[in-house]
Amino acid sequence: MTDPALSGQVQASDGIPDWPTFARTHEWRRAQAAASLRRADPAITAAITALSSFQEDVRAKRYPAARRALSAYAAHLQDAKAAGAGQGALLLSLAAPESLEAGLAALEQVQSYPEPAELEGAVAPALAHPLTRAEALNAQGVLRALREEPDLARADFERALEADPQHYRARMNLGNLALESGDPKQAETQYREVLKLAPDYDGAHHNLGVALRRQGKLQASVGAIRRAQRLGARRMQQEAKDDVQEQLRVNPRLRLIRNIVLGVVALVVLLVLLQSQGKL
Repeated sequence: MTDPALSGQVQASDGIPDWPTFARTHEWRRAQAAASLRRADPAITAAITALSSFQEDVRAKRYPAARRALSAYAAHLQDAKAAGAGQGALLLSLAAPESLEAGLAALEQVQSYPEPAELEGAVAPALAHPLTRAEALNAQGVLRALREEPDLARADFERALEADPQHYRARMNLGNLALESGDPKQAETQYREVLKLAPDYDGAHHNLGVALRRQGKLQASVGAIRRAQRLGARRMQQEAKDDVQEQLRVNPRLRLIRNIVLGVVALVVLLVLLQSQGKL
């Protein structure tokens, strides 16, 4: 029997790999770029783009955004199937929406499990898929760190990075362990690696500032913390906006109220314009 993941590998004549080359290693951002460059079927490209967003949102622990991306991915996958896109089966074999839904649902319940053994069992669906495995391991590590089990926590964070080298929050947590153990130089190294992956991550800038201060690098410390404050304010504004959009998406009554308010505002603006033109 042919493996759909193997049959989807394509090496273009110009040397640029097709998207399955990256998808098989779950590098969805690169898969998205390859699909665009190789002009893959539009529905396939849209599905990969949504899947890339899902991966980024899970890494950042933006679970509501990840859920929206997952819904978009499932819809685009159906469009690809309806259009008869030949690589839809390959994409489905690599990232079945049902598996991702189960993994994301498990991650959303992480706070409900105070014991590592309970958590490991509860996040089993997330551990089972490459797109959610690193986040599940990171969650286990955080719980172990809170229980003052740094060696076990470090092992979980390292396993998370083995599962997804781009999971910058797991690397951030390795830096936090180094800082707490009295090694600010190692913590600085880890935080700088985090910022290579996520330059606008305000938490990493803040913790870098703390690590620099503990090494006596006061001027650099102040600069890092100020940048963290600016980025943090920007992030909070975006999160507030995203929260409003999510509430509008799930609550029809709020959408109705918003539309009524927008209609009233538009009417007021129209009346003001007409009055200023002497038409009233």
